[in-house]
Amino acid sequence: PFRPCGRKAVVSTQSTGEVEVINGIKDKLKQKVNEAFQQVCALQDAYNAMCDDLADKMHCLDVDQQCHSLTNQSANIGFHQNSSRIAKDIVMPDAWDSHSNYNTQRANSEIRASTALREVINNTIEQTANDLEAQRLRTEYAFRKRIHEVQMAKDELEWQQSNTKREIDVLMDDIRGLKQAITDKNKPLEVAETRSENRTYRPRVELCRDVPHDGLINEKNELQKTVSSLVDKHNTAEDALNQLKQTLNRIEEDIAV
Repeated sequence: PFRPCGRKAVVSTQSTGEVEVINGIKDKLKQKVNEAFQQVCALQDAYNAMCDDLADKMHCLDVDQQCHSLTNQSANIGFHQNSSRIAKDIVMPDAWDSHSNYNTQRANSEIRASTALREVINNTIEQTANDLEAQRLRTEYAFRKRIHEVQMAKDELEWQQSNTKREIDVLMDDIRGLKQAITDKNKPLEVAETRSENRTYRPRVELCRDVPHDGLINEKNELQKTVSSLVDKHNTAEDALNQLKQTLNRIEEDIAV
């Protein structure tokens, strides 16, 4: 019986391929999640640095504004010992400017990196979605082919099943006919043998090999040949019937799979 095993292998291959594509997509997306998390951390660091720098500058602006508002008539002015001292952690204007520029440039750099990463992530999502859809279509096509071929195979097996059953019925009728024919030859054979046996009791010279004697022998031989031929045909038919039954069993097992 026909079995579309090759198509079954194709379906299995495509299903395995679909799993592999999904696992590959998961790995890619996990990688992008890690990259996005790292970029968020970098943005957060840059943001915190900007916030700290801005807070310091706001505080400095408050101090300078207060200093600017002082006059000779201000109530909170007075002498301070060593007020012109240089603090040990004082920075030069170039360093101050470089620090501010660094924070700004760092923030802008991380923003650009985030924008680029978002574009990469969007492209990755779109590409993986396309890959998954393409694999899904290949798998569904393989399944449709498999279903079609299995249905064709099932139809073929059911047709063979019907024909085999029909042949079995015909052959069983033939076997019954042969059995009846063999049975029908028993009585004529008994008659011929009984006649031959009875004629052996003819007295003396009457026990002659005459025409009836030879005719009975020929009749008996012909009947025995006929019976032997019928038995041979019956045995051949029985063998054929067993083969057909085995074939039918295999067909029905295939249909049940």
